[in-house]
Amino acid sequence: MEGTTASTITFNFETVKTGIQTVLAIFTDNLTVANIASVLGIVIAACLTLYLFYWGSRKGIAMLQSAFAGHGFHV
Repeated sequence: MEGTTASTITFNFETVKTGIQTVLAIFTDNLTVANIASVLGIVIAACLTLYLFYWGSRKGIAMLQSAFAGHGFHV
């Protein structure tokens, strides 16, 4: 192994620190109570919609199964 040299790679952690601080500053500057409330409202509305769709689908399937079993439609 004569003639080979070991190279050392230096890593600048200061640029990583600056990048993280920049990203966090962007997030915290845009974070307001109104934004949080709107996101929570959208999430709650979406969950409620999915739940009602699930419940309605089960109700509809049960009605169809009951009708085909000869019991007629019941609401």
